[in-house]
Amino acid sequence: MGNKKEKMVLLALLIGSGVLALLAGTGVYLLQRKSSELEIANQSLKSRVAKAQTKIAKLGELRLQRESADRRLIVAERILPSQEEVENLVDNLSEFAIESGIIISEAKPALRAALAGRGVVKKFHEATFSLALVGDFFQFVEFINKLENYKRFIRVDEFSIKSGTTGGSALSIGLNFATFTYVDSSPSKGGK
Repeated sequence: MGNKKEKMVLLALLIGSGVLALLAGTGVYLLQRKSSELEIANQSLKSRVAKAQTKIAKLGELRLQRESADRRLIVAERILPSQEEVENLVDNLSEFAIESGIIISEAKPALRAALAGRGVVKKFHEATFSLALVGDFFQFVEFINKLENYKRFIRVDEFSIKSGTTGGSALSIGLNFATFTYVDSSPSKGGK
């Protein structure tokens, strides 16, 4: 075979080809590994995009629910009396009694906080009333009807009816009811 120089060129060519093949193999391995990592990252991003699209699809429904809740709150604020209207209710009770023919022999108003519990923000004050009434059954029914048809929210908690002590048709009636006032918990504009 040829001379020493040809053998050296051939050996160098062989070694160069081996190194080149080794580099090519390493390059292919690294590209495949990087491709695999990118595929995993791509799948992760696709999953996150799908979850985000699901959440975005729910936004419309959530907005409608929030708007509905806002409308219900406006209605609730409108039907719940202010503190001034609660004071006017006492005057209206006298009118209801006169119109129904029943006699209010005793009235005990009391103001207490409603919805005060662990971690619950007070949104309403509950104004409770205890009345002692004297009259016949039909007068009581008419009085209750006027009370329950009052323009603001009234909750009758309890009533009791006993026969009167005078022996006539008059009954001794106990009535407990409540109304609520909305507490505006928004920060004051000149607040500290």
